[in-house]
Amino acid sequence: MAETYTDHPAGVAAPPPKDPESAFFSETAPAHRPLPLTPDLDPPGADRLGLSAEEIEQFRTQGYVIKRGLIPSADLAPFRELWWKQPPVVRAGVRREDPATWLDPGGRWTLENRWDLDHDWMGGSPWPSPEDERPGATVGERVGRLAHRLSRDAVNDVWRWHGLGHDPAFVAATSAHPRMLHMLEALMGGPVKRPWRNRGVYSIFPRASDERESRLGPHMDQNMMELSGVTLLDDVPPHSGGFTIFPTSPQVLYPTSEQALNWVATDASSEAIDRLKVDVQPVEFTGRAGDTIFAHGLVVHTAGLHDTDRLRLAVIQDFNKVRPRSHMRWTAAGKHGGPRVHCDMDGYFRFPTDGDDDPADGLREVTNQWIMDSNEFVLSRDAPFDDMFHDWNLGREPVRGHVIDEPPWWRKYGLPALPSATQPPGGGGMAAVPLSEVASYEGDGVWRVRSRANDWMER
Repeated sequence: MAETYTDHPAGVAAPPPKDPESAFFSETAPAHRPLPLTPDLDPPGADRLGLSAEEIEQFRTQGYVIKRGLIPSADLAPFRELWWKQPPVVRAGVRREDPATWLDPGGRWTLENRWDLDHDWMGGSPWPSPEDERPGATVGERVGRLAHRLSRDAVNDVWRWHGLGHDPAFVAATSAHPRMLHMLEALMGGPVKRPWRNRGVYSIFPRASDERESRLGPHMDQNMMELSGVTLLDDVPPHSGGFTIFPTSPQVLYPTSEQALNWVATDASSEAIDRLKVDVQPVEFTGRAGDTIFAHGLVVHTAGLHDTDRLRLAVIQDFNKVRPRSHMRWTAAGKHGGPRVHCDMDGYFRFPTDGDDDPADGLREVTNQWIMDSNEFVLSRDAPFDDMFHDWNLGREPVRGHVIDEPPWWRKYGLPALPSATQPPGGGGMAAVPLSEVASYEGDGVWRVRSRANDWMER
């Protein structure tokens, strides 16, 4: 008889809460340069829908598979055009016909980048900057992800266009494309949770000089994701920042977690990621627009080494099966110098009671990692199984279209995550809401959040 998950957390204590935005990593430097994954290295079947026996074996043992031309390039063309019209491109003077302008645009990005956002912060205010005084947080508290997240990373300038990730036309052309849904069921099995958003387009720009040596930053996302997918929006040749993974990392990390479906790291997890970065040859995903790599959600990954003058545009996606879930992964801002506090797996915030920050104050900002398609803990707290793929498909059953329209988390909770009609395509984001709107105060610094995760199943 196949092993099954128990859909209740009885007897399993909640682990210490963690920041929804945090990643799992270590300081150990990777020992090897990535090997580019060019089409000649693909197992048979990479150019066809479905999974060959060789691809199934690769996914089971290495944790990834590549499908060439999965999304027709023509379906992605409108979004390549839209990319050139966005504020981070236009305001930095980046021009398609002049590759010299692609180099290090971060030096020309303005400090003000709250573009394409509604006045919906805490119910009706403009999105603040961290330095603004505001009633729901201490000055300096983070605001969180913006529609356009700009960063001057240690090596390359990066623009994460998160706002595009909830545009219906973009989702239909990428994460919810019929060919994508076919592959999700072929890999995970059903019922597949139909994606309603993805993380958007991650753009890495080339460097103007070699003064900053390109390097890897391996990590694991430790969020609610069973399967990761990266689709190339445009061609990415070798050594151009291609999505880079450490094969076998899911197989190595999975048994070190305390739970099978919610990542709960242990000391063994830290030792494992150190070994992976030293012992495993990383591989870099290269290819043409529409090519897609799928990897198990526990894959250790990084942006690749970027040593050419090419742009790297990739769609970052997260996929899950339909499962009973518990609470949203909220984080609450500190006030009056108090610390930021995160919701735990039981659905509790526990605020200090010995400082100037009144723990009963419900007028404080709460946010989540709104770029994710799934943002709720999985209800099951079962320990890892002997076979990490025990309930995956991987060739066991033909694809039947077992895809369920589970409502997106923002619709379940009535949250302001989508842009208004006044915003252009690619705008918007999940604004902060007051703690008192999502949780009830139980005294002694404890707030309990309300869960609507599974209400839709009962209708």
